[in-house]
Amino acid sequence: MPIEILLIEDNPGDARLIEENLREAAEGAGEFNLTHFDNLDDGIANLKSRAQQNKPYDVLLLDLSLPDSTGLKTVRRAKAGAPRTPIVVLTGLDDEQTGMEAVRMGVQDYLTKTHADERTIARAVRYAIERKRVEEQLRELNETLEQRVAERTAVAEQRASQLRALASELTQAEQRQRRRLAQMLHDQLQQLLIAAKFRVGALKSRATDEEQIKTAGQIDDLLDDAIKASRVLTIELSPPILYDAGLVPALEWLARWMREKHGLTTAVDADEAAEPQSEDVRALLFEAVRELLFNVVKHANIDEATVLIQRTPENSIEITVEDTGSGFDPHAAPKGREGAGFGLFSIRERFSLVGGHVEVQSEPGKGTRVTLTVPGTI
Repeated sequence: MPIEILLIEDNPGDARLIEENLREAAEGAGEFNLTHFDNLDDGIANLKSRAQQNKPYDVLLLDLSLPDSTGLKTVRRAKAGAPRTPIVVLTGLDDEQTGMEAVRMGVQDYLTKTHADERTIARAVRYAIERKRVEEQLRELNETLEQRVAERTAVAEQRASQLRALASELTQAEQRQRRRLAQMLHDQLQQLLIAAKFRVGALKSRATDEEQIKTAGQIDDLLDDAIKASRVLTIELSPPILYDAGLVPALEWLARWMREKHGLTTAVDADEAAEPQSEDVRALLFEAVRELLFNVVKHANIDEATVLIQRTPENSIEITVEDTGSGFDPHAAPKGREGAGFGLFSIRERFSLVGGHVEVQSEPGKGTRVTLTVPGTI
């Protein structure tokens, strides 16, 4: 099939010369089929008409100086009228700079009329068609890649949303189980222990044998220890203050508890406006802070720490746990279940699933700062 060429050129002499050059350069009879218009409006109208008939031109030879348009404006109008048609710009000898600008705008080539012979014109036509074909293939490939990226991004976002929902459900399930166990300890085990203590007390009051009195006293002491242990376990499993009063009072209670049980003095600086909306996020933050304070007790070789909770200008909730103890290399922290590495890894994973993140700053001998951040809208 012949190469269909549209020539928009207002100079009849130049138009005839181009037609003759194409005829001489043809590698076979009828290789080029030339249609000529002398103004841009009629040429663009013909371009659109042919496109609607599904008979598009293979290439457009476009003069930049026409009665109804000149310069780069001509290029812009032609590209708008025929975005898929290769364009070769025709310029005068003194207008090569405009031709190069046109190439930068997306036309396939430019020709200086006075230097254009049959080989130059034919080569420019064939080159323009091939270059446009490659451009179209690249465009289609890019569109395909963009579509695939968009699809995979959508899948990743959906999975991330599902993971966040699952993490929330797991956190809630864990907290519900903790509260259930705490309730069982309080309502059942502690009541049984207290009842046993009353019975032993009654037995002790009626005993006359010294050995029986001594044994009853020992049992009474053991029951006291068991009651205390069950009460401590009840609070550790699920501190009632976390659900009754909120995160900030719970952290203040945790500071007192860490000092009483582990000798760690913890200063809490809290912004009351930093209270999370959901119970599961409160529980997540509380458990993370408690685990980090345990790390201070076990690894920092120091008896002081600070906890700062605040709402950032970006509306995130941020908690910083800091100590001036032994410190460590975060990049060389242990990855197994021994030491602080696994704890930090676990905290990071849990926070990432709710859209939060964990930042660790530490050096050997220079203490440790861990910053926990979650969105303030959850």
